[in-house]
Amino acid sequence: MFDQINAQFSQYTKQLTESALRANAIAVEHFETLAALQVKAIEGRLNAATAFASEAAEVRDLDAAKAFLPKSISFVKDASEHLIAVSQEVVGQTLKTSEALAGLAKNNFDAASEVVARPAAVKAAPKKAA
Repeated sequence: MFDQINAQFSQYTKQLTESALRANAIAVEHFETLAALQVKAIEGRLNAATAFASEAAEVRDLDAAKAFLPKSISFVKDASEHLIAVSQEVVGQTLKTSEALAGLAKNNFDAASEVVARPAAVKAAPKKAA
């Protein structure tokens, strides 16, 4: 009897460990994806800001400032659109990750339910009369 309990405990521990490792791998992959996305966004915005600043440095008089005003409005608009696009992509990646983790949890729950239901079905089966 002790061997049966020990075997079940070992099986559940192994299943929990494997699930934890898979969840950790999913989380790390998500972190890597988001980090790459953020670095790419920062790089793009830094390049745009540098180009904008170099154009702003060339403004010397009022007429040049009037000509530069639409460019500055366009820069702010582009930066805002880029921020929204990156935010939407982050939300999409987070949704994918949460779906993967939910699927992992569902598989574990289904496996545990099957293990629990199997002995109950065996007990409920009628015994043949001899």
